[in-house]
Amino acid sequence: MTIASEGSFAAAADKLGLTQSAVSLQMKALEEEFRTELFDRTMRRPAINANGRELLARASEVVRLYDLLPEAVSEPNDLAGSFTFGAVNTIMAGVLPGVLRRLQNAHPRLQPRVVSGLSAELVHMVDRGEIDAALVSEPPAKLDPDLIWTGLYGEPLVVVAPKGCEAKTDVQLLQELPFIRFSRSAWAGRLIHKSIRRRQIKVNQCMETDSLEAIALMVSHGLGVSVVPLRPIADPFPAPLCVIPFGENTVFRVIGMVSRVGSVHEKTQDVLAEMVRLTAAESARNNGITIVGGT
Repeated sequence: MTIASEGSFAAAADKLGLTQSAVSLQMKALEEEFRTELFDRTMRRPAINANGRELLARASEVVRLYDLLPEAVSEPNDLAGSFTFGAVNTIMAGVLPGVLRRLQNAHPRLQPRVVSGLSAELVHMVDRGEIDAALVSEPPAKLDPDLIWTGLYGEPLVVVAPKGCEAKTDVQLLQELPFIRFSRSAWAGRLIHKSIRRRQIKVNQCMETDSLEAIALMVSHGLGVSVVPLRPIADPFPAPLCVIPFGENTVFRVIGMVSRVGSVHEKTQDVLAEMVRLTAAESARNNGITIVGGT
């Protein structure tokens, strides 16, 4: 399964922490056990053949059914077994710890596994069946029909600048100081880029990164200003900053969940979504941060 997802023996070996020869030997032993070739080795890079694809489909189904065994013997309102979902880094270091604590307290038999990445990468993983769901920024375009988007809450965009800049407006800060851009490879970065262009603000970009923590630290050292989402947590930035609204009409980065139509983990996904809403709303109230959505 790892070879199929990674595309080669070498990449699979790297992902599993094995040598390429060890992976090759395991695949050869599997072919001998089933008395059939599973890979086309006439190509420069061995590729899974028809027999291999059929075995992969059956094996994936076996793994899926095995993961559902704990649910079969659990109480109706109890969640159990493994559940793998993705989350972008700003959520991982934002509301997610609180969400996981709620899940652990309410459903101790559930085994959540979390992977991180950019929104687009995580949505592709959901689409390929590698993870069950993903907590991401709102997609900039319509998703495939097999995928479902559920909006959960919105974080306001704000301008962050070095301390001492409180007297200036957001436009003055963005046009006068070097601009540290939230990467446009991230969906939140695209939203920020479009919002700046819509307001016709001319910025002098000096760097671009997808790390909110890196942006905050660079701004705190006087290297420039940025536009970022304000997470509803006690310490949204790892350094003291000047934080002012981005425009009179607040723009929100919407956080939500992407899942597959007909997923066997629909109940768990619904619980996860509700706990994200509750955690974001509670944290926002406790820290005096205005968000949209939530409960």
